[in-house]
Amino acid sequence: MSDNNLTFTQKIGLETLWIICRGFALLPHCIRHYFFGTICYLLLCYVLRYRRRVIMDNLRRSFPDKSEKELQKICRGTYKNLTEQIINMISQAGVSDKTLMHRMKVNDAEKIQAEIGNRSVIMLTAHFGPWEAGSTVSLVVPDQTFVAVYHKLTNPVIDELMKRIRSHSNVELVDMKRTMRHFVDNRDKRPMAMGLIADQNPVLRANMHWYKFLHQWTAFFEGGETLALKYHLPVYYFSPKRLSAGHYEGNFTLIYDGEEQVEPYTITERYVRLLENDINAHPEMWMWSHRRWKHIPPAELQAQKI
Repeated sequence: MSDNNLTFTQKIGLETLWIICRGFALLPHCIRHYFFGTICYLLLCYVLRYRRRVIMDNLRRSFPDKSEKELQKICRGTYKNLTEQIINMISQAGVSDKTLMHRMKVNDAEKIQAEIGNRSVIMLTAHFGPWEAGSTVSLVVPDQTFVAVYHKLTNPVIDELMKRIRSHSNVELVDMKRTMRHFVDNRDKRPMAMGLIADQNPVLRANMHWYKFLHQWTAFFEGGETLALKYHLPVYYFSPKRLSAGHYEGNFTLIYDGEEQVEPYTITERYVRLLENDINAHPEMWMWSHRRWKHIPPAELQAQKI
């Protein structure tokens, strides 16, 4: 649904929310991140206790060797990170490319551009740190259309609002259900950089592959690997590092060059290991509030020790 298909009331709601977000994005950094950030953190952590049970359950299963005190500290850090990402997302509303680049520095950008050239490429990231930074990464690949794959929201007004916020120079938003079809239909028009948040839960299948991840058997979205192997596309893993509130630097790691002969699931396995390393180093930066382990692995895997 585009905003042309919204009802009059929905359009009024959309424009009202956009004005609020745009006004928020224009506020000074200290007001956004330290004044509103503190209020939002206190509400999420101590008043609403947003998905506290889910967060703590995920942490206990992922870090069985950590004490309850350590897990509580990570939990508080998770709320701080979630607060910061909410503010980061709203703060993208209508801002310039220069402002975005100031908030996210990508290391070795020229080197990455030279490696990719005029080819299409897969860029895998996760709900780790600034997962809404795709608009910034798009500026690293000016010769490619950056395809930001997103999950369509049920509420049409909020869905349109999010698309507006995420729309920046060289960014094309595509519903994750149309990822493969979009690439096939457009690959001969202009090279694409397919930005995929690959730590999402895939649709449960009978022949699903399971990965050892944070002491649990876990299923991952494998669309990036499927595209890479079929069309010989290089695959990069994007790893962000927090410098200060609202400011980050990111690194790209080549995990598949598009030519190497690999066994099935190897590319995703490499992604999983890099993501796991990032989470172990900075656990508070992953989004523990989502129900990551909804799917139950086969009984023979459950019987194995990880």
